[in-house]
Amino acid sequence: MLLSNLNKSDWLRMGALSVIYFLTAKAGLSLALSGGAVTLFWPPSGIALAALLLFGRRLWPGIFVGAFLATLGADLPILAVTGIACGNTAAALLGASLLSRKTGFNHHLESVQDVLRLLAFGALISTALSAANGAFWLELLGGKVEWQDYGQTFLFWWMGDALGVVLFAPAVFAFYRRDSLEWTPTLRLWALLMFGTLIVLSFFVFTDFGKHLFGYQFKPSIILPVIIWAALGFNLRITILVLLVTYGFSIFGLIAGVGRFANIPTDAVDVWLYNIIIGVVGLCAVMMNEQRSRAYKNLERSERNFKRAQRVVGMGSWQMDLGKNKLVCSDEVYAIFGLANNGQPLSQQDLLDYVHPDDRNMMDACAAGVMRGDPCDIEHRIVADGQTKWLRQTIEVDLDRTGRPATAFGTVRDITRRKLTEENLRLAANVFEGSGEAIVITDADANILSVNQAFTRTSGYSLEEVKGKNPRMLSSGKHDNDFYRAMWAALSSDGFWQGEIWDKDKSGRVFPRWMSISAIKDEQGIVTHYISIAADITERKAAEKNIHALAYFDVLTGLPNRMLLHDRIGQLVTSSHRDKQKFALLFIDLDRFKYVNDSMGHGVGDKLLQVVAQRLTECVREGDTVSRIGGDEFVVLLRETDADGAASVAAKILESFAAVSDIEGVHISTHASIGISIYPDNTTDAETMIRNADVAMYCAKEAGRNNFQFFTPGLDFHARRLFSMEKDLRLAMERNEFILHYQPQLDLTTGMVCGAEALLRWNHPETGTISPVDFIPVAEETGQILPIGEWALRAACRQLAEWRGQGMAAFPISVNVSVRQLRQTNLAQLVKDVLEETRLHPGDLELELTEGIMMVDTQAAMAFLTQMHEMGVRLSIDDFGTGYSSLSYLKRMPLDRLKIDQSFVRDIEIDENDAAIVRSIISLAHRFKLRVIAEGVETSEQMDFLRIRGCDEIQGFYFSHPLPADEFVKFIKSHPGGGQGRDIPMT
Repeated sequence: MLLSNLNKSDWLRMGALSVIYFLTAKAGLSLALSGGAVTLFWPPSGIALAALLLFGRRLWPGIFVGAFLATLGADLPILAVTGIACGNTAAALLGASLLSRKTGFNHHLESVQDVLRLLAFGALISTALSAANGAFWLELLGGKVEWQDYGQTFLFWWMGDALGVVLFAPAVFAFYRRDSLEWTPTLRLWALLMFGTLIVLSFFVFTDFGKHLFGYQFKPSIILPVIIWAALGFNLRITILVLLVTYGFSIFGLIAGVGRFANIPTDAVDVWLYNIIIGVVGLCAVMMNEQRSRAYKNLERSERNFKRAQRVVGMGSWQMDLGKNKLVCSDEVYAIFGLANNGQPLSQQDLLDYVHPDDRNMMDACAAGVMRGDPCDIEHRIVADGQTKWLRQTIEVDLDRTGRPATAFGTVRDITRRKLTEENLRLAANVFEGSGEAIVITDADANILSVNQAFTRTSGYSLEEVKGKNPRMLSSGKHDNDFYRAMWAALSSDGFWQGEIWDKDKSGRVFPRWMSISAIKDEQGIVTHYISIAADITERKAAEKNIHALAYFDVLTGLPNRMLLHDRIGQLVTSSHRDKQKFALLFIDLDRFKYVNDSMGHGVGDKLLQVVAQRLTECVREGDTVSRIGGDEFVVLLRETDADGAASVAAKILESFAAVSDIEGVHISTHASIGISIYPDNTTDAETMIRNADVAMYCAKEAGRNNFQFFTPGLDFHARRLFSMEKDLRLAMERNEFILHYQPQLDLTTGMVCGAEALLRWNHPETGTISPVDFIPVAEETGQILPIGEWALRAACRQLAEWRGQGMAAFPISVNVSVRQLRQTNLAQLVKDVLEETRLHPGDLELELTEGIMMVDTQAAMAFLTQMHEMGVRLSIDDFGTGYSSLSYLKRMPLDRLKIDQSFVRDIEIDENDAAIVRSIISLAHRFKLRVIAEGVETSEQMDFLRIRGCDEIQGFYFSHPLPADEFVKFIKSHPGGGQGRDIPMT
C-alpha cells in the first residue's frame, strides 16, 4: 500500500538516497574505530534525516536499502545487518518526526533556534536509538566486540551519527535552499585566503607538523576565528564547507594518531565534542548573520514603503533637533511646499515664511509651545507657487534627560481638497436646512448631486456616501419592476409623480415615505435635473399596525398572545372535529429562567426570550402556531398531528434550546419542561386543553426538568402536590421542620478535618424527607429563601459555638448564601449580628456563594464581599465552572476558596475533558492564591487524582456523608485530632 502511493519523483529520490547513503556509509566505514562498523565519520545519518525532512518520511525505504547494502560488506550475519539497517532507518524517522511535528523546526535553517533543535532532537536524541541498536547487534550476532565493550561501542557509534547530523544535514539544507553568493573578484580572494588559513591552521592542530616546526602543539581553538570569518563573511554553504574541512582534518589526525587528538580511546570523545561545538557555533553564527542581513533588508524595504506611502496619501514628515535648529524633511514635505530637494537643509524659518499671513500668529504660538515641549495639532494655510493650500501639521516633542525639549517630530498633510469639499457641503446644507422633508437633487441621469439634512436624518446616509449614486440604492425590494416603470412613465409624460414608496435606510430598516418627484427642464425642454421631496410616514403606518399588534401579539417576541391563541385553538377544534383530525398543544416553561433574570438582569432575560421564540418558530411547520402567553411560558399548536408527532417536535425543541446562545457576551444554554395534551383525547375546549398541558408541564419539571410529559388523568395528583409545596414551606418554619446536617471537609495535606458544610434538610410531617433540589427552587421563586437562609445561618453558628464550648477542635463552618439573599441590603449586618450573638470569630464562618453573584448588581455585590473580607469572614465560590464564570470578576473578588462542582469530579478517572477542567480550575485558583476544595469525592481513585493535581481539600461520601449534629460529634471524636472518616492514606 505504501509503495503504491509513491510517484515517479519519489522513486527517483528514493533510489538516489539509497546510492548516496551507501557511498557515504562506505566512506565512513573505511575509518572504522571499533568492530569494523563503528566510526566517528558517519555522513549518512545527516543525509538521511535531511532527506526525510525535505521530501517526506515516505522515503524511508531508501534509507533502509542503503544502510542494508553498506552494512552487508562488514562481515556480519544477515540478521545483524538487517537489525542495524532497521535501527538506522528508525533513528532517521524518529529525528524527522520530533523535528517536524514537535518543535516547529524549519529546514531552511532561518534562526539559531532551528540549529539548536537540530542539535537536540536530530543529533543527540534520535541518534541514540541507532547507536543502541547497532551496538546491540554487534555484540549479539556480530562477534566484532565483546559485551564489556558495549558502552564504548555505543558511544563511538552515537558520536559518529550525531556528528553526521550536525555537519551533513545542514549541508543538504544549504544545497537545497540555493543561497548562492555573488562571487566578485574581491570575494574570491577573501575565500582563497580564508581556506588557505584554515588548511595551514588545521595542519598545525591536527598533525605533528607544528610540533616538529615550532616545538609546540597548537590548540584547536585557533581555528574558531576562521569559522566565525566564514559565518560572517560568506553564507551557510561556505560555512558548512569550512566545518567539513575541519572535521576531516580532525578525523584524519585521530585515525592516524597524530596532532592534538592522537589517541583513539582517550581523544575520540574530545574530537567529537570539538566538532560538535565548532559545528554548532558556526551554524549559530551564520544564522545570526543571516537574521541581521534580513533585518537590514526589511528595514530598507520599510523605508522605501514609508516614502511611497507618504507620496500616495500626500503626507510628509520631518524631524528637528531643537538645540541645533537642524531640520530634516522627507521628500513629500518638499513637494507640498513646492520646493526642490537640492540637498540643501531647510530651517524652521524657511517653512514658516510660507505660512499665510492670517495664520502666522497661530503658527508662532504652536512653535513656541513646541519649544516648551508641548505637542501640537493644527490646520493652517500656506501660499506656495501662488496658490493657497490647507495643511494639517501634527507635532510631538521628545525630552532629554533634564526634561528639556530635545527633538521635535512632525507630519504635514495637504488637506486642501478636503477643505473644498467641506465648503461645498456647508453650502448644500444651507440651501436645504429650512426643509423638514427629505430633499434629493439628481442630474438628468438620476445620479445624486445633493441632499439635505432631513434626508440624512431619515436615511442615515450623508452626502459623501450618496453623491454620484443612483437613488435606487435606497430600494427596499418591496416594489416590482412594473411599479418603477409606471413611475418613470408618469415623469416622462407629465413631469411629475407622487405616491407611497418603501425605502431602505443605511441600517437596513425598511420604512414608508410619501414622495413627490418633479422633472426640471431647461429652455429647450430637456430634462436637466430631478427633485424629490419625501415625508417619512413610518409613525402613521406603525400606529395602524400597533393597533392590531397590541390586540393580538406579544410585544416582546412578536408571537401571538393569549387572545389570538384562544381564537386559533377554537379554529383548530372546529376544523379537527369536522375532518376527524387530531392536534396537539405543547405548554412550554423555561427551566430556571428566573435565575437568568436575577443574576444577569431583565435585559438579558428579554433577549433570551426572543431567542427562544425564534427557535420555537424554526422547530414547527409554517401552519403551526407559536404563542407566548406570559413570562417564560410558551404554547405551541401542532395541527393535524398525533402523540408521536407531538413527541418528535418536543424532542426537537429541547435539542434546539440546548444550543448555546451568545447574549451580550454571555454564553447561555437553556432548558425547558414541556407538557402535551392531545385533542380530542384529553379535552374539547381551549381552557381545559391549556390547563391539562400546564399540569403535564409541572410533572415534567418534577421528573427532573428538560423533558416532556403527556397529560394523563393521574397527573392531577402530582400537580396538586407541587402546588401545595409553597404553602407547606410557609408552615415549615413555624413547625421547626428544617434541620441542618454537617458534612466534614478533609485537608489532603494533613489528613485532618479542616471544616464542615451546613446542609439544609426538610422533614415534612406527611411526605417525609424532601430533597433540597425540589424545595429550594420553590423557596427562591417565592422569596421564602430569605427567612430560611437566616435560620440556617443562625442555626449553623449556634451549633458551632456549642461545639466549641464542648472543646471540639477549631475549624470553620460553611453556610450557603443564595443570590436572592445577596439582594438584601441588611445581609452584612445580619452576619455581623449573628457572629456577635454566638460569640464566634469572623474566621469561624465561611459563606459559600454561587457563580451567579458575578452577574448580580456588581457594585452592591462587591461592596458586600469587601465588607465580609474586611470583617475576616471567609468567602468561597461554590460549584465553580458550572455557571457564568468570569475571570474579570473573579480576580477582583476577595475570595478564600474555590469549590469544584461534583459534576466534574464524578468522571475525572474516565473523562479526559472533566480531568482537564479540574486541572485548569486548580491551576487557576492557585494563580489567584485561592485554596481549592472538590466536592462529590466518592472513591480513593478520585481522591488520589485530586491530591496529585494539587487540590487542597475534599468533601464527599468517600470521607463522610452529611451527618446530623450528634452523629457529626461522634464522627469527630472517633478520629483523634479531628482525623479521617476512614483510613485514607495521605502519601
